[in-house]
Amino acid sequence: MIIFFTRTPELGRTKTRLSSYLNDEEILSISDKLIENQYQEIKNTGSDYKIYFSGKIPDDIDKRYRIPQSGKDLGEKMANALKSELENRDKAVLLGSDLIGLDSKMIKFCLDKLNEYDVVLVPTYDGGYGLVGMRKYYDIFSDIAYSNSEVLNNTIKTIAALGLSYYVTEKILDIDEYIDLVRLEIGDNELELLGQGEYNLNFLSKDRVIRVNLGSQMNFGSRQLKYEYDALKFLEKSGVTPEPIAYVEDSFWLKKPYLIMKYYEGRPLDYRRDLKTAAKLLSTIHNLDIEGADLIVASRPFKAMHDEFISMYAHYKDFDQKDEEIEKRIDELFRILESSNMDEEISNPSIINTELNNHNFIIGDKSIVIDWEKPIIGEAEQDLAHFLVPTTTYWKTDTILTEEEMLDFLDEYEKYRPVDRRKFYKYLMYNSLRGVTWCSMALVEYSKDRAIKNLDTEKKIKEYLSVDFLDMLKKLYKEDL
Repeated sequence: MIIFFTRTPELGRTKTRLSSYLNDEEILSISDKLIENQYQEIKNTGSDYKIYFSGKIPDDIDKRYRIPQSGKDLGEKMANALKSELENRDKAVLLGSDLIGLDSKMIKFCLDKLNEYDVVLVPTYDGGYGLVGMRKYYDIFSDIAYSNSEVLNNTIKTIAALGLSYYVTEKILDIDEYIDLVRLEIGDNELELLGQGEYNLNFLSKDRVIRVNLGSQMNFGSRQLKYEYDALKFLEKSGVTPEPIAYVEDSFWLKKPYLIMKYYEGRPLDYRRDLKTAAKLLSTIHNLDIEGADLIVASRPFKAMHDEFISMYAHYKDFDQKDEEIEKRIDELFRILESSNMDEEISNPSIINTELNNHNFIIGDKSIVIDWEKPIIGEAEQDLAHFLVPTTTYWKTDTILTEEEMLDFLDEYEKYRPVDRRKFYKYLMYNSLRGVTWCSMALVEYSKDRAIKNLDTEKKIKEYLSVDFLDMLKKLYKEDL
């Protein structure tokens, strides 16, 4: 006998742990598909089965097979179902509906194992189990707390304490979190979260990085990752950027495009030890011939950056919890910046990353520059200023470079490519205001619910929007640059 335990999918009330990443309709379609797949595997066994539902019982299920679950919690519900079916059966297995890997062959294997063991369990990667089978009813459910990583271990302890024999199979995947969907999509149950940015999730699958985008700073929407993939394909000839492996446009399980890249072992850049390496890497990229690069061109970068700052800062300007003293200081930075020639056009164009911080570098046997979310055709001085400015160096570390240290870096970089020092200083000013206005916008976002909320980021945002930090930045500002 097979007992199929499932909850009737309902819009807005199904798999709520996915709601930060998918909309209600997407979640419902995934849930429906998982139930459909598991139900088909049950029917493929050829064994008798019954479906125990939680929630509204669908009308399209034969009444002979549908039974409402009863009990105050999951443990009691499973106990009641097994107890009822084992009254007239010599063995039964109970299994859930959100499982991957529990096919008809595995289910029949578990039924056969009950000829040898009192209890059979199919463990899941999250520390629980997706199937439990018995030859007769045993109370292995009381005093077990469910929905945590110790469910399987605690259940086995209970089984052992009762003096029962048991068999544990290989693990299967239980779909509860978004990472489970990525594991399903990629076919790697060992896949792990590698890291997350403000707008993306990165997962590690053996020697590959799986990158899923949740938003776009460039207002590209679902086209964001395609833009990044195309940029990486062009940059591949530099030898110092991640090798792109594939771009997948349509994904039923993820409901989003994703990018696959080669994984490189290493560590983030250390500003005190690795600036020579950074100079070599950046100059290699900046020296690439841009012919054929299908990227946004910032013909008037200062005007474009200023417009971006205004757009980001508007969120804070309209924020009902803004600090008027902070607003006053940011307004003063705008005043000085706007005294410069914002219509100045680029010269000596190159591909630039535009978002360089120490975590954009992997320092290892093969050192590379990563995270190409927002590359454009611009000026190398913009990248260099962004890389060295306090709003960048202090973001992921506690480092603020002196002007002398910045100039030492430029000296090293100029071994490979010349630098327009006047423009460098101008970009220092612009990039610092970029960091500040982004933080002002992010502070407003962090006051609401959002899919990704990084506590370290939130702490830095508040530090940047402080009187002391803004006064320190003002020392970089020069009139009429």
